[in-house]
Amino acid sequence: MRRRDRPTGDTALTVDEATAIADHAEAGRLDLEDPEVRRLVGEANRVLVRAGVWGVDETPRQRRRRRILAVGASVLVLSWLAGLFLPLLARLAD
Repeated sequence: MRRRDRPTGDTALTVDEATAIADHAEAGRLDLEDPEVRRLVGEANRVLVRAGVWGVDETPRQRRRRRILAVGASVLVLSWLAGLFLPLLARLAD
């Protein structure tokens, strides 16, 4: 069962699908000369590594939420640093 992941038409693999693809590739049942098959096997391996490290496969919504949180934290830190150093620089310029 595949679900749409990105607007480009790429599909996200489930952990079960990734496991099956990786098993077939390891057994030599897939033609790795084909670029599309090679791309799919690479994606399956990435899904399995993420699932092994994080315990579950990351959904696009979780990825988007994490990016928004990182951008928000960066803006907060940069604005704090600007508020700290800009008055000091303005005073030194006088």
